[in-house]
Amino acid sequence: MSTYLGDREETHRVTVTVTNANSDVLFEREYQLSDSNEADEDATFPASTDPETIAVTVDGTRFERDWPGFEQRALPCDSSNEAGVEIYVENAQDGTPDVQLEADCQSITGA
Repeated sequence: MSTYLGDREETHRVTVTVTNANSDVLFEREYQLSDSNEADEDATFPASTDPETIAVTVDGTRFERDWPGFEQRALPCDSSNEAGVEIYVENAQDGTPDVQLEADCQSITGA
């Protein structure tokens, strides 16, 4: 999973939480995204945990979405790549926070 700041002139406090069908927390991380810290890339959690929901809170506004990706032809991923999500923290036209999610395949390296 990767989180990116869409507007580099903004600063946002962001929390990302991923849960499974039983509402067990699989991943949770807080970020302070700004021009000097505009991304957090390749944050991983075990692939066997079957993520179902992703919640992104931006400056107190919560966005909840189904885990994306498996409806796209290219996913699930091949080889050593795992299905992942790119999160873009942006502003809506009215200036309020907004979140865009994109499913992708991410390379996972062993420790």
